[in-house]
Amino acid sequence: MKAKIIKYGALVLIMTLLSCEKILDVKQISTITNEVFWQNEGDFYTYLNGIYTRYRSHMDNFTLSEERGEMWAQGYNARFSNYWSQNITPGNTVDWTSYYGTIGHINLLLSKIEPFTFSNSATKNRIMAEAYALRAAVYFYIARIWGNVPLVLDPVLSATNPLYKRSPVSDVFAQINEDITKALSLFPEETYVNKNKWSKPAVYALLADVKMWTGTVLGGGSSDFNAAIDAINKVENSGVSLLSTFGTIFDTKKNNEVIFSIYLDMSEYTSSVYLYMWPRFDTSFGADNYNDLPSGRGEPQPQAGFVLSKEALALINTYPGDKRVSRTYIPELYKGVARYYWPNKFRGTLYGETRYADNDIILYRLADLLLLKAEAYADLNQADDAVKYLNLVRTRAGIPNYVFTTQAALQKEILDERGRELFSELKRWYDLRRAHAVGVIDLYKYVPNLVGKTTPLYWAVHTNVMSKDSLLVQTPGY
Repeated sequence: MKAKIIKYGALVLIMTLLSCEKILDVKQISTITNEVFWQNEGDFYTYLNGIYTRYRSHMDNFTLSEERGEMWAQGYNARFSNYWSQNITPGNTVDWTSYYGTIGHINLLLSKIEPFTFSNSATKNRIMAEAYALRAAVYFYIARIWGNVPLVLDPVLSATNPLYKRSPVSDVFAQINEDITKALSLFPEETYVNKNKWSKPAVYALLADVKMWTGTVLGGGSSDFNAAIDAINKVENSGVSLLSTFGTIFDTKKNNEVIFSIYLDMSEYTSSVYLYMWPRFDTSFGADNYNDLPSGRGEPQPQAGFVLSKEALALINTYPGDKRVSRTYIPELYKGVARYYWPNKFRGTLYGETRYADNDIILYRLADLLLLKAEAYADLNQADDAVKYLNLVRTRAGIPNYVFTTQAALQKEILDERGRELFSELKRWYDLRRAHAVGVIDLYKYVPNLVGKTTPLYWAVHTNVMSKDSLLVQTPGY
């Protein structure tokens, strides 16, 4: 028991040391690591779980996935930043340091596990598969944000960190695809072991997401769209299905529609992004429908920062009778008049008078993939197939089947349907980026806060990062 406590403490120390103010946050304290880790198979599980914890903190992010879109307005607290206002500069941008800390941990794990002999090769292969999937996912995340980023594939074991150039985004995606291929080849099972961990079907979902980005934003075109369709076919055959009731998706963890979700529990994680989507007890107590609002006393107190914009309300209410509406948002009513409209999918759990944001963060679910498949078919100008998959999602929502008129109208309707189905699920900015890239919308006319601005769609590199690496070049436009 004492050895386990020492080992766990060392892991915490290593993870802390990897958060120091260094150029890429990837300095490895190799003497500590080698002294207490990599001695038995359990060490690799422990280290991998630590990486998942870091990964959760990255994915639990409203700023990079939603805030620059059109679906949000300010709530009680003026929580919106320069990002929502599209006033991004090298001084106020997001710092990529922590992402490279996670990549550094993954690289170290992969370097240590390769020569290690396991009693069961399937166990070793699954750990390696999840590690490669995690590295692909983190690089995919940051490549969509910054475009060209440093490509770091080895653990940094010396006391002096090397300098890194920003690699062309095409090279980054080549590595992402290579890691995905390795992960898919290593998973010992075809289906799910735990939907809170990467699995073969979840990696196919990631592959589809990657191919839709490279097919649109990077101009890969039909070959990428077909690859996305092939990957989604694999997911459809993995045992998932659409739930009959929309709200059940968010009430039941790891349900049959979920492909991959990130674990949250009130006992060990309370800083979820969903806290910013709830009204505060002290500001909403007098509402007519207070007892129905996702608010509560105590800590952690909801931050009341994000409410639905008029654009979001218009989109979500396009079709009378849409079964998703009541679970997508909830009005805060005073004498029958709405003051604000709050997201209503991820309501957490009320323990006494304290509400905790303990919904899992759903990264991929089947409806998302079906709409992505419709998008791929539409981009291939295969309207019949696109309409087929679009209508699978619309049927559950109880809205009329879409009838094809023009290619442009179909592509716009798929974007709109993703907005209705996936509102507040941390997808919108990336959906808008893809639509902009193929001419479905013009972001500089579509997003109100981008109108009249020239803010680049890729983010600036933070001045703190630039100051530590003379080889870095700032993102064009900043």
